[in-house]
Amino acid sequence: MYQYEHITTFDSQEQGGVYGANAGTGSSNTNNTRQQHATIKRRKSIESDSSLELRGPMEVDGSVKSGGGVAFSGNFVVRDRIEAYGDIDIVGDLRCSRIKAYGNVKVDGSALCGDKVKIFGKLKINGTCEVQGDLEVWGAITINGYLKCRTLTAYASITTVGDQSWYQTEQGETVHGAKLIQRTSYEG
Repeated sequence: MYQYEHITTFDSQEQGGVYGANAGTGSSNTNNTRQQHATIKRRKSIESDSSLELRGPMEVDGSVKSGGGVAFSGNFVVRDRIEAYGDIDIVGDLRCSRIKAYGNVKVDGSALCGDKVKIFGKLKINGTCEVQGDLEVWGAITINGYLKCRTLTAYASITTVGDQSWYQTEQGETVHGAKLIQRTSYEG
């Protein structure tokens, strides 16, 4: 951890574990609401002992660490890593350097990671996910869209859903489970 890094710490969700465009505002003014949605929030780092629910657009100069899960809703840029001891849910667009998740990771939208991603649970992609480094997943991988990474290590099965879903590795893959193609649409 950097010495100059300011960390925003939350012990519980009541103390501010929810960031949102409308959080803390009781105004029903339409112009005020539109102006808040256009404003990008900036944080140094975010750290919590419990689960986090983050609403974008937001830029985090440091890392996001949670003792529980993390839910990203909207557009996010995290300059350092994301580490969660629970599930990570991404709804929207996420750019980060690294991800380490001890739970499942679900991408509904797009995710771009500049370095290594390690997931001890399942990975579900509904959209696109690009990892410019190594991807290691201990649970099953379900792709309803597109996955690209440098190397892929999967300790369970990989399922592509539909004819338009596929994945690409630049330097090879190691899959210890089955490679499956599901031709019908996927709900989930």
